[in-house]
Amino acid sequence: MKPLTAVGIVCFSVLLGAGLSAEVGDVDYSWAVAVLPSGAEFTIEIADDPQSRWRGYRYREQVADDEGMLFIFSREQPVSFEMRDCLVSLDMIFLDSKLKVVEIAHDQQPCLEGKPCSPISPMRNAQYVLELAGGTASHEGLKPGDRVTVLSEPSIP
Repeated sequence: MKPLTAVGIVCFSVLLGAGLSAEVGDVDYSWAVAVLPSGAEFTIEIADDPQSRWRGYRYREQVADDEGMLFIFSREQPVSFEMRDCLVSLDMIFLDSKLKVVEIAHDQQPCLEGKPCSPISPMRNAQYVLELAGGTASHEGLKPGDRVTVLSEPSIP
């Protein structure tokens, strides 16, 4: 597998859509592998358009310990997430354009039905947001300044 550059990850998500994808609900996700500095690997879904970013982990009943989702934005910018309609706790790892951790929102809990849902926004801009099962970032010792590696091996027709 080859490491992706921050610029190459967007191209990868387009290329990968032709070879390795899965439909979840009404959203078609591409896939990749994220590797944390600890060496832990996660199969990640790529959310790189408004529909897939909005859907995210909404209505999912579980997130496996070795799974995650990478949200891709066109540039570093203010981002905001919420846990509305999420059924599981998540770590939100905010990354800059070089895939370096700028902030981590640890073990975010689902919003209770009928209660206000607070936004989760980092103090710094982010271009990528990696969501993993709640508690994973702490378990793996992930901290601001660490770099996440995203690997791919797209099939090229």
